[in-house]
Amino acid sequence: MTKVAPALPLQRAELGLTLVESGFIATTFNVMGGLVGMLAGTMCDRYGHRRLGLTGLAILTLAGLLGSMAWSFPVLLASRFFEGIGFILFTVVATALITTAADDPRDRAKALGLWSAYMPTGGGLALLLAPPVIAAWGWRGLWVLLALGAAACLVLAARYAPRPKFGGITSLRLIAESLAQRGNIVFALLFMFYVSQWSSVMIWLPTFLVDERGASATSAALLTALMVLVNAPGNIAGGWLLAHGVRRGPLIVTASAVMATCSLGMFGGFLPDTARYLLCLVFSACAGVIPGAIFSGLPVHAKTPQHISTANGLVMQASQAGQFFGPIALAWLASRYGGWDATLWAMLAFATGGALCGFALERIERRLRR
Repeated sequence: MTKVAPALPLQRAELGLTLVESGFIATTFNVMGGLVGMLAGTMCDRYGHRRLGLTGLAILTLAGLLGSMAWSFPVLLASRFFEGIGFILFTVVATALITTAADDPRDRAKALGLWSAYMPTGGGLALLLAPPVIAAWGWRGLWVLLALGAAACLVLAARYAPRPKFGGITSLRLIAESLAQRGNIVFALLFMFYVSQWSSVMIWLPTFLVDERGASATSAALLTALMVLVNAPGNIAGGWLLAHGVRRGPLIVTASAVMATCSLGMFGGFLPDTARYLLCLVFSACAGVIPGAIFSGLPVHAKTPQHISTANGLVMQASQAGQFFGPIALAWLASRYGGWDATLWAMLAFATGGALCGFALERIERRLRR
């Protein structure tokens, strides 16, 4: 997911990419999820989670290898297009596969909390691996290494992934019944609000450090990688807290309040840089409980186990849209109104939206408990 950023300078030099073309290389991956997330989930619910999950990993592997051999912009763009398809196919079925594999509800919450850490863990590792790998083998070597990682996951999933057995439900019925579950809609909105904040900080932190504070590119990359990685323990903690009786709604409201408070310090401009960065770490770590709460909640709110991937596809579609539009919104505010401090109100608005989703989930789940 994050391999493009450190490789773009070399790709631009080798393939003669313009700045606009570079932007497409970076965002095409997210656009696909934003367009077809729910459709992919419905296909998986309709035609088999294991089959399409393995297909997704195979596409990720082959697309990564294609990208490593790209000789022009269209080929590299096509490889990112197919990587986006492979990614969304696997991520929408993972929740259903883990739900099937974890029989005990408490184990399920912990397992889904662990799964929700895939984004910061993979993103952080790619950011840390990229400099030495690119120095040794170039950006193509990084593409091959990560494609081989996907191939290894394909082998493991083919060996261990369970085989959920569901009855036949038409695709239109899966979509209609998933959209009728109010919890699914709230989860989608919540993930959109969450990633609009977290992804914006992740994407623009290096630019802020280099352009505004004169940090080196290496230092900015390491500080950003740490910000990404500390999100993973929060993901796992979210599943653990839910497994030990903490209610989902209050947990989300609390995390959103912490994110808003940290944003005040990060973007308010009244704290020294060290304190602002420490708040950035607190922001990322505490925010991490939200994905854990979402992924563990999807099986609770799905009409049947066969509806889980469709609901997850809806959530992933909203997530990809937030990753695309959130950073753009902050960049527009910063450029139009005189700096990054002007983005505070957008961050507070996103955090307020997340808190309102937490209140809505508490009401919905109170009815479910009754």
